[in-house]
Amino acid sequence: MTLDQLEAKMKQRLPHFRSFGRTALFDFGGDGSLLLDASRSPATLTRGTGDADTTIRMTMDNFDRMISGQLSPTLAFATGRLKVAGSMGLALKLATLLEED
Repeated sequence: MTLDQLEAKMKQRLPHFRSFGRTALFDFGGDGSLLLDASRSPATLTRGTGDADTTIRMTMDNFDRMISGQLSPTLAFATGRLKVAGSMGLALKLATLLEED
């Protein structure tokens, strides 16, 4: 899985994030990061970092498994494969939206 492929998958799902209404940073360490801005309409997804209401840190492979429904966000968090910085409440809301297809 490359950042290009993951970005393309996430861009297809942008309409799902309208109700999120905030910003989130998906930090994949040395592999890069994606910034979701759902505070405006339409929601946007860009590469890079920036101020975010919540930050999700995990590997790209685990993130791909999570958005593909093969890994529960709750299980990923409980087992340390997903780390959250910032608002935990927003991260939980985002996790619910990531599970929807």
